[in-house]
Amino acid sequence: MDKDVVTVSISVSALIISAVATTISIIRGQKEKQRTVRNQITEVLSRIIAGKIENAKLYHETAEKTPEYFQALSSILNQQNAFLLNQAVYLTDQVPELVTAVEYNTLAAANSDAGDLIMAERYYRKAITVCPNDYYKSLAIRSYAGFLFAQRRLEEAREEFRKAVSLLKGGDNLVRYTNGFTYQMWAWNELNNANSIKRAQELVESASNEFKGIENEAVRKDALRGLQAAIRLPPEIPQNMP
Repeated sequence: MDKDVVTVSISVSALIISAVATTISIIRGQKEKQRTVRNQITEVLSRIIAGKIENAKLYHETAEKTPEYFQALSSILNQQNAFLLNQAVYLTDQVPELVTAVEYNTLAAANSDAGDLIMAERYYRKAITVCPNDYYKSLAIRSYAGFLFAQRRLEEAREEFRKAVSLLKGGDNLVRYTNGFTYQMWAWNELNNANSIKRAQELVESASNEFKGIENEAVRKDALRGLQAAIRLPPEIPQNMP
């Protein structure tokens, strides 16, 4: 009888050890798969960004001088981008819990560039949802607002820009720079996508006021120069900047 009990105990113990080992093996396999997919997501998104930079350089260097050459190469780059984009969408769907707001935002912009506005909006919204704090949420919302402006969904876009600015409170340098740049983006969209010069002027003033409150002199001057370079109001409309 005792021998049977020992035999059963050993068998049960062996079964438990085997089950634990199998579970550990499965978990390790899943984690390894997640690490692999994460690395692939980083690589694919990096290639998408590199392709956008290459296309921009190509446009700057060849669009006017040799338009046929530009069109031929640009078409190839766009085809490559479409392939990479499909791959990125597939990979992020495998591990959604590991995808960051910045990565979703990159996907959104790439889909927008490719003309898939439905997917672009989906990923802009995902980026906002997964933001870890108000700072990143403000950045994600203002990106979405720019997308809405480009679709001429003007009132929706303005509301999103208001949300982006309202999220960050206080007067430290980071808040002032971030909100100032948000106002700058908003002004650019009012001027270029809504043809609303008066709104653009008001927003330029808001951006300028935020930048002027930055205590670091080098950062303050650089931000104001960037604002002046980015927003070109008509000559009869003064820009309230030094």
